[in-house]
Amino acid sequence: MKKSIAKWKVLELRDKINQINFPEYQREPSIWYRRAKQRLIDSMVRRFDIASIYFYDNGDGTWDCVDGRQRIAAIMSFLDEDGNESDDSGFPFQIINEIYDDQSHEFVRLDGCTYTEIKGLAKQEDDVAVQFCNTIEKYKLNIVELSASSNPEEFNLQFTRLNLGTIINSGEKLHAMVGDLRDWCFNTLAKTDFLQSIDIPTRRYAREQLAAQIAAQIIAIENARVEGRSIELARVRHMDLQKLFKANTHLDIPMKGWLDRVQEVLKLLAEQSNQFPQMRSRSLVLSVVLLAYVRDVSSSEEASNLARFINVFYARLKEQVTKVSRGTGVEERYRYLLEFQKHLTQASVEKSAVQARAECLAESFDYWQDNDSQLQGDEE
Repeated sequence: MKKSIAKWKVLELRDKINQINFPEYQREPSIWYRRAKQRLIDSMVRRFDIASIYFYDNGDGTWDCVDGRQRIAAIMSFLDEDGNESDDSGFPFQIINEIYDDQSHEFVRLDGCTYTEIKGLAKQEDDVAVQFCNTIEKYKLNIVELSASSNPEEFNLQFTRLNLGTIINSGEKLHAMVGDLRDWCFNTLAKTDFLQSIDIPTRRYAREQLAAQIAAQIIAIENARVEGRSIELARVRHMDLQKLFKANTHLDIPMKGWLDRVQEVLKLLAEQSNQFPQMRSRSLVLSVVLLAYVRDVSSSEEASNLARFINVFYARLKEQVTKVSRGTGVEERYRYLLEFQKHLTQASVEKSAVQARAECLAESFDYWQDNDSQLQGDEE
């Protein structure tokens, strides 16, 4: 494994946030209490060093966050740029000093102000506010970039050597389960040609975990249909998948039929695998499979049509993400694509994110079919 050190300014982190993936083993982004977040911001305005952030460079313009999610979440929340993912978005700056009375702090006048308020003062040419904003926005974060992992064992060994606290490896926890649904996900669905062909990053039991997520959503879809209610997709954290496996140690006949059907869909998708883009995101693959299943793809022609759509959608998505990363900003007509990207990379296993991706992809697919293979925004 290779390692390099980079310095990212806080504004660079903000601009690249949609290209950072947070794997499922990471803790939730809002574990820290407000006091801990304020202590981090106070350290930064004092120009103290803070712990390094570790990223794995996927080589395609995206990174997996290995260590540092809490720090990233605190910074984005202070900037009020976390998309209201937490209840503490836009929390105020507070001077914290556990050692001595600190009335001489250079930013004491701003104590209790939010970043938005301070930014407003800076626009009015308040010198203290201008200095505060410059200090935060240009603060250089120490980024350790890992790359070129040759095998999953090396990658996970690197994890264990970092001071991450308790690492929750979802795939391994699922691997330890027993029962029919667990066996079907690990020994059948994960080994289908389509899931074997996708270019997701190498992790222990990554495809098996994706297979479990697919199964969970198919069961949620079919249960909703049986009960005559609108489809609501499921949250698929590792504990949700464990509960699902435990509840389905024996498969009944209807569920076997559902799982057989998803195998048929994946077989059709595999036949068109050369038409699909290089998909490295498990969340994206999950959304594609669900679209194919819900739209009842049942022929090679239908699978080919869907593959062509995904190719166009993904190309336009990457184009917009690249523009944002280069500082040119998203085109307003394609803003929905940036929302889709946000749900791919932030809290991607939460019910709301899975549902939002599914709805966006389905609406885009319908529009594409009804408008001569154009996406919404293309005609402008």
